[in-house]
Amino acid sequence: MGRRAIVLLVALILAGLAAWAVWNYLQGIENEIEAGQEAVTVYRAVDAIIEGTDGAIILSDFNSGGQLLEASTEEREDLPDGAITSEEQLNQVLGNKVAAGPISANSVLVESQWTAITIDVTPLAEQIPEGKQAIVISTDNVRGVNGFVNPGDRVNLIITLDIAEDLLPEELHGIATPVEPPVEGEVAPTEEAVAVVTFTRYVLQGIPVLATGRDIRADEDAPETVQAEPEAPVAGEADTTGAEEDTGNETIFTLEVTPEQAERIAYAFENGSMWLTLVPADFVEVETPGVTILNLFGGNLAEDIFG
Repeated sequence: MGRRAIVLLVALILAGLAAWAVWNYLQGIENEIEAGQEAVTVYRAVDAIIEGTDGAIILSDFNSGGQLLEASTEEREDLPDGAITSEEQLNQVLGNKVAAGPISANSVLVESQWTAITIDVTPLAEQIPEGKQAIVISTDNVRGVNGFVNPGDRVNLIITLDIAEDLLPEELHGIATPVEPPVEGEVAPTEEAVAVVTFTRYVLQGIPVLATGRDIRADEDAPETVQAEPEAPVAGEADTTGAEEDTGNETIFTLEVTPEQAERIAYAFENGSMWLTLVPADFVEVETPGVTILNLFGGNLAEDIFG
């Protein structure tokens, strides 16, 4: 065999090896792409699912051909981590579990959206101690400490009301607002007008707060629970992980009171203007004389004016 033939043969062999290597490399890339584009079945929420929804209800509706979930086919590489991709997995994840948070409509169901039911909800009535009752009051933001009162806190109630002078002790007679005579041309009142004095004082102190809005005081005897981690939002889907539960008006308070205290609170709100103060955990009730115009400035107004 000639020298040129040997060189040509070697060149052909090397070319063949190079072609095979290139083909093998491209075939590997193609296999990886095809593996990533594997079509799998996923399950989507047709409408938004609220936090705490029982997974068993979702499963029952789906198995009976309901409209809460729909199955569709997606590429595996496009799915979020933990996506539910089989009916067996769907039953396993949703069974005996509830939605750990709100799930937006049309989002793919994933395992992290569902958490096990750890404890039963304790009704508010069972958290009220024996001999006590719950009463609800409402204030505006300013009088209600601007929403800083939380379940488990304690509050004081201050009332301002007008008291008829004839109901005051004799030593306080004369401080009431004088009754002005009727203006000429106006009809005089048929009943004798009564002078009144405006009086402000604590009506109750250290009252426990059971709830604000619908946010209930934690049960001290309940076991600790683990908060499920919210799923990361999927690209193109609405982010509902930051959605907060509506717990109602933060200036509506449910207080823990005795029957006698409930009567005093009801009377105070029906007849006067009420303010709340938030007190610390080590608060001790303090006796105060109350305020009228005579001692509003820290002394005896009559003596300050007339000596």
